[in-house]
Amino acid sequence: MMTYLDWLADMGIDGAHPSGFELTKQILRKLNIDRSTAVLDVGCGTGQTAAYIARQYGADVTAIDLHPKMIAKAKQRFGAMAVPVRLHQASVESLPFPAGTFDLVLSESVLAFVSLPAALDEICRVLKKGGTFIGIEACHKRLTAAEQQRIAAFYGFKRLMTPGEWKKTLEQNGFRCRHFFYKTAAEAAGEGAPAVIVFPTTPEMASMWQKHQQLTAQFADRLGYCVFWCET
Repeated sequence: MMTYLDWLADMGIDGAHPSGFELTKQILRKLNIDRSTAVLDVGCGTGQTAAYIARQYGADVTAIDLHPKMIAKAKQRFGAMAVPVRLHQASVESLPFPAGTFDLVLSESVLAFVSLPAALDEICRVLKKGGTFIGIEACHKRLTAAEQQRIAAFYGFKRLMTPGEWKKTLEQNGFRCRHFFYKTAAEAAGEGAPAVIVFPTTPEMASMWQKHQQLTAQFADRLGYCVFWCET
């Protein structure tokens, strides 16, 4: 049976979070990224962010993803753009890099799908002392337990957290939050939501898209994303 992540890979959707790639670029502009910056993009998907950082800032970029189709599409993108991004098929729960390798780690719509304690431990391990961790992740306010379960079942989330739970979890795992904000999908509407690349679809893929739209509309005032800027 097709999963939400399979659907994203098949459809070629680059930025799955509300506000899309424009939000990512706004955040990147606030960071001091240059040619000396070692960057890790965890759960890179089709490689949009990693390729942009390599081209725009000339940074030393590494990207990982676990999904075979995401890896294939990211490899194709990096080749077509001639950007020197190192690509690995790996999990954020077990990163294949030595401790203290990176100045900056990015995660976009990744951590809800994995074991969060393991992922945060690994991100903290591979960051240099004083390194920066930027996340754009699913978040909610006032969803009932049944609503959380329904949403998690469709998207494949392991856990869906509130802003307070995110802050507490990050602090408990060795991170200090410099900036943190939460925005609902309704508040983010019209701010550059992810574009859908239209391919010939199967009925199953069409059904996935319809269900995604229904959930987004139904819970737009309580489901959204948080952005955090943390340091080790």
